[in-house]
Amino acid sequence: MRVTVHTLGCRVNQYESRMIEEALSSLPGEGEIHVVNTCTVTALADRKGRKLVRQLKREHPGALVVAVGCQAEGAREELLSAGADLVLGNRDKARIREAVEAYLKGEPLPMGGWPPLSEERVRGSGRTRALLKVQDGCTVGCSFCRTWQVRGPLRSKLPTVAREEAEGLAAAGHREIVLVGINLAQYGLDLPERPTLVDLLRELLRVPGVRYRLTSLNPEGVTDELVELFARERRLCPYFHLPLQSGDDRVLAAMGRPYTAAEYRDRAERLLTRVPRAALGADVMVGFPGEDERAFRNTVELLESLVPLNLHVFRFSPRPGTKAARMRPQVPPDVKARRAAELAALGRSWADQAARRFLGQVLEVVLEHEENGLWWGHAENYLQVGVAADGSRQGKIVWARLLKTEGGRAQGVIVDQPQDL
Repeated sequence: MRVTVHTLGCRVNQYESRMIEEALSSLPGEGEIHVVNTCTVTALADRKGRKLVRQLKREHPGALVVAVGCQAEGAREELLSAGADLVLGNRDKARIREAVEAYLKGEPLPMGGWPPLSEERVRGSGRTRALLKVQDGCTVGCSFCRTWQVRGPLRSKLPTVAREEAEGLAAAGHREIVLVGINLAQYGLDLPERPTLVDLLRELLRVPGVRYRLTSLNPEGVTDELVELFARERRLCPYFHLPLQSGDDRVLAAMGRPYTAAEYRDRAERLLTRVPRAALGADVMVGFPGEDERAFRNTVELLESLVPLNLHVFRFSPRPGTKAARMRPQVPPDVKARRAAELAALGRSWADQAARRFLGQVLEVVLEHEENGLWWGHAENYLQVGVAADGSRQGKIVWARLLKTEGGRAQGVIVDQPQDL
């Protein structure tokens, strides 16, 4: 059976797509299966999901098209109307093989609750950077968000189970592992011994030869203990993607975000000043209901003071079933577009400034791809770095001294490992 998995959305989905690929890779029989791992974070994501299902059904008329994931949880009928043969929710991802086999045999689909994360594992992938899912679910309940409604209850992977999976990924040749979750700040709250994210990282550091990177971490997850662990542990990559959403306290309160602009600034500055080679990333939403020009300027001024290396800008999209969809006044589309364009331009400027901070420094770079005679990869702080590296290979780690920056990226030369690394 030929199986192709198409992924929309976040890195949690990317991890789960790999899990689905591994689960279906040895499915017996002839034929073709296309699995669409959907996303519902915005109205655009929903449209992409429906469009992809229609396209696959049109281009592969004899194939089984399976829609799974977040959009499938909340818009099952829409995906069936688009042409999906089988629609499965997030809770079915870990048992997708059983579900597909039952469907092909004309048997009832397996039913059940949300499986523990110990049942979700991957063996690795062809990519340089491996993903390791350690958490799912969220109880913050932001007023604009559909994700927490479709992801189920809080579930965390035991530190020992996560370490065992990391050992397998390291054995498969991965030198960097990215920890992913729906809300890493809530890691461990559902487990009997209430391990923290710091406890998890300490357990994972027992696996030699691997460096670890956090995916998006909500600001409330930045504790003093976490900052100090990153400050002293070289194998923890000092890149922190902290979703901001807004720099205005009134808007943050309406969003249901559990921090103020001052608290966000304090946590971000602690990381940037205390952790060597640290860099910041942020998500920002423009056009949330009631966001006036002063609120938007507050967001710009806060980001300007922090100079993020990466900035992801989103326009507010009213999601069905959320509080924010009913809030007034809604911001006109042209105002959203103008604010998004302004922030995107500023983001490019801030990326250049952030990159220049590291000129002359030596960073540890995992080589990923060749481009115009240079090998490019990401340094530990997620800065893209290019080096001349004859005979190098994907996945190799080199130490590069940065000589110039352009467009938010840097170029450097390979040097011997410094004594202090």
